[in-house]
Amino acid sequence: MFSALSSRRISLAFAGIALVSMTAACGGSTNSAICTDTAWTKAFTEYTTAATASAGDLGKFNDATAKLSADLKALAGTADGEVATALNDLATSFGSIKIDPNDPAAAATALSGVGTKMQEATTNLAKACS
Repeated sequence: MFSALSSRRISLAFAGIALVSMTAACGGSTNSAICTDTAWTKAFTEYTTAATASAGDLGKFNDATAKLSADLKALAGTADGEVATALNDLATSFGSIKIDPNDPAAAATALSGVGTKMQEATTNLAKACS
């Protein structure tokens, strides 16, 4: 059975992945204003705060992740071309993260593929922002 500690680890892991991925993706880019927009900081700071605070409450973690997905989609709406595509891919990846509070072990297995998709989208975003 999954314990609250495991739920906390899931929350913290995804919050960390999100923050590190986005920082790496946009560092130093000058080609697109969206790559240096403070919306990045705001969206991921809010997500990290909410995901960390949700430790032990998978419903709140799901809500935080859904909000991040919506924020990324909104940000993609202000971008063009490859940056918009990469942001939409990230939004889709985060949007697919839904942990069933009744079966978090199954969700943990499903999340392994999501991490790969997030890394691919982050790589694409870094390329688009360079």
